[in-house]
Amino acid sequence: MKSLSKVAIIGLIVYALFFRGSGGKEAMSRYVISNPTPVQSVAPNKKVRVILFTGTEWCPACSHLDSTVIATKDWQDFEHSEIMFRKIDVPSDRSRLTDSERTLISRYGVSGYPTMVVLDMKGKELSRQVGSGAPVENYKDWIRRHRRFY
Repeated sequence: MKSLSKVAIIGLIVYALFFRGSGGKEAMSRYVISNPTPVQSVAPNKKVRVILFTGTEWCPACSHLDSTVIATKDWQDFEHSEIMFRKIDVPSDRSRLTDSERTLISRYGVSGYPTMVVLDMKGKELSRQVGSGAPVENYKDWIRRHRRFY
């Protein structure tokens, strides 16, 4: 009976981790969006709030995201026109973090890097993406889908 209970619990955990829905959160597109979308002008109070927690000096995935998405002209135009963006670059020596950076890392429960978090107007998390690999257009599309919360 104990082994049946263990199997049931493990099954529930696997289901929760891999097969649950997005819980109302927006998932990043699984297909690659490669056609650039034009930058849109958005009123300051309608800009989606985004925080990127990264570790570019020690994290290969973070460096990849930085070079293929964040450092591109397409992202920078998007950032200046459509979103309120904050990048928290976590150093390998965590003692160099400011108190406000530590608070944000704790508040949003960041444990893997890079982690991009989309927030509502009050700072509540709407959704997140952990890792890198998607092109800039996928990130833009994912973030734009959160405008309905503003």
